[in-house]
Amino acid sequence: MRSVLVFSTLSSVFCFSMFYRVTNAVIAPDLIRDLSLNAEKLGMLSSAFFYSFALFQIPMGVLLDKIGPRIVITFFSLIGASGAFIFGFADSFATAFAGRTLLGIGMASVLMGSLKVFVIEFPARRFAILSGTIIGIGTLGNILATSPLAYLNATIGWRQTLIYAGGINAVLSILVFWVLKGNAGNTQQDDLPHSVPDKKTGIVESFRLVVSNLSFWQIGALAFFRYGTFVALQGLWLGPYFMDIKGLTQMKTGSVLMMLSIGMIVGSPIAGYLADRVFQSKKSVILTGLILYAFCLVPLTGIFDIDSPFIFSVLLFLIGVFSSFGMLLYAHIKGLFPLSMSATAIAGVNFFVVSGGAFFMQVMGNTIEAFAQTGHSYPAQAYHAAFSICLAGIIAGLVFYAFSKDPRDHH
Repeated sequence: MRSVLVFSTLSSVFCFSMFYRVTNAVIAPDLIRDLSLNAEKLGMLSSAFFYSFALFQIPMGVLLDKIGPRIVITFFSLIGASGAFIFGFADSFATAFAGRTLLGIGMASVLMGSLKVFVIEFPARRFAILSGTIIGIGTLGNILATSPLAYLNATIGWRQTLIYAGGINAVLSILVFWVLKGNAGNTQQDDLPHSVPDKKTGIVESFRLVVSNLSFWQIGALAFFRYGTFVALQGLWLGPYFMDIKGLTQMKTGSVLMMLSIGMIVGSPIAGYLADRVFQSKKSVILTGLILYAFCLVPLTGIFDIDSPFIFSVLLFLIGVFSSFGMLLYAHIKGLFPLSMSATAIAGVNFFVVSGGAFFMQVMGNTIEAFAQTGHSYPAQAYHAAFSICLAGIIAGLVFYAFSKDPRDHH
């Protein structure tokens, strides 16, 4: 019973983390109007979450090891809730930017903290299924940021929605503190196989060994381009593209964007099954999936003229399915290092993942801003140019990654 309560509480907080990441795609027209933004500012505002989130990945592993997930997740989630309130009340770019920054800092602890709880509180054999499941459940947060958010925006407005989200977020933070009392508050209870090797390899030494490994950079680079391109499309730029260029309503845009999340939910278990049962090689499954992801980005570059929401829905579903194969990069890096260094290696890759989101949201905003506005929006070529940058990035990442070490899993 306790384990169900712990898991469901952590999953709920993680849903909010995923929700905040991508809210701006659907409410972009309202943000532009209410905060007087251009494409460049909108890109900066959306990437603020990812920059602060990425920076806080660096100390997060150490904080979780030294203080324990109970205090760390509670404290940071409350910071996140305050960010939602500030963003909801924002009347200027600067205030909204501060709100998004606090949201990023606040949510930085949730996934890594949850993984730490799984290590401490659950049997080792359940780690893979728990970590996969929490990421799958988190995708519901992405779904909430599509049609449901468009509906709430139409009925109570984006400000009220963010303020309510902050309120629920604060309640969940306190619930985390309550459900984790006992074990997770005390990291001494960490099961021995995890904590013994740590004595041999200090934090600085672990960090040095990880960053001097070429495969770490190859995996990190692909993680940067895979997640960066995906979240910039999902979390921001596909929304204005569908509304301004393709003439879709906010609700219809929300429904089409939802297909990305549904694709992710369908693809994640397929990728895991192929890697564990069929090919026994994470690397070949990652390469195959992400090469197909790159192919699916080609139609967004304007080579084909697509106007049908149905075709876009199918395309976005496939982008979601193949992009989800990138989740296996965490498993790939974990297989290259001893258990005592796995947290450092995974947190390192996570830094690249989130930095990619910050980088692409902003670079695509700057690219779109470089084109002269036609009427109230930017021309189609502006978006096609920005989407072409995504395609070029993922191809570069795949070429570099193709030469990485393949840990044939010895299960």
